[in-house]
Amino acid sequence: MSLAQLLQWNLSLFLLILTRWAGMIMLAPVFAARGVPSLVRLGLAAGITIVLYPLIAATNPSIPSELLPYVAVVIKETLVGLVIGYIIYTMTAILQGAGQLIDFQMGFTMGAAIDPVYGVQSPMMGNFQIVLATMLLLATNSHHYLIAAMVKSYAYIPLNPSNLPANYLFYAQLIAQVFALSIQLAMPIFGALLVSDVGVGLLTRTVPQLNIFSVIFPVKIVFGFVILFLSLPFWGESVVKLFNTNMSWLLQLYQGWKQ
Repeated sequence: MSLAQLLQWNLSLFLLILTRWAGMIMLAPVFAARGVPSLVRLGLAAGITIVLYPLIAATNPSIPSELLPYVAVVIKETLVGLVIGYIIYTMTAILQGAGQLIDFQMGFTMGAAIDPVYGVQSPMMGNFQIVLATMLLLATNSHHYLIAAMVKSYAYIPLNPSNLPANYLFYAQLIAQVFALSIQLAMPIFGALLVSDVGVGLLTRTVPQLNIFSVIFPVKIVFGFVILFLSLPFWGESVVKLFNTNMSWLLQLYQGWKQ
């Protein structure tokens, strides 16, 4: 192999590793936050690529030398990173779904705020839960596990994968589990407020002269915040279980892709 061919092979390998990491960082929580500048995200992907490059190069992967096949491999590597980032992003989707249910029950539906993490409109309680969960993940160095899980992807999904994930039913089950976990996460506050609505309805039917609707909305907001405050001691354990579930989904993705 000539010096030019060796240089071309090394640059091609570096770009392939970079594209997978860039695809993941575009969607994954913490890394894809709106407050993180694009150059910082690109620099993070490039820095991890430099660290990981000797390990991948030691496996001597096969890289096409022609332009069109190489472009196809770059596209596939980008899609691999995006799929992995999407699986990791489901954790944020669960928190947003739970916040949407809580906002609906507390009367905050019309007051959706701009999410400072992703820069899109999101429920107020979902926004609060996302920020709190992000701080917990960073405080416990859980983002290191995200990087380690991404590194592990090369053991299951090599460069230039020859197939797509074998089990397409996995994605349908994943969406169903996201909805189920959102409901479970919101149920303490949502259920308590629903029971209070039933009690108010019975009270209104019993005493029609009582103008309960003039005070029920601020009372529901205060009651919702009280339940939220009481549930905060259990929030850390919920985030840990949610993170472990997310990592198990990622492992299922790797195993299905390998098949």
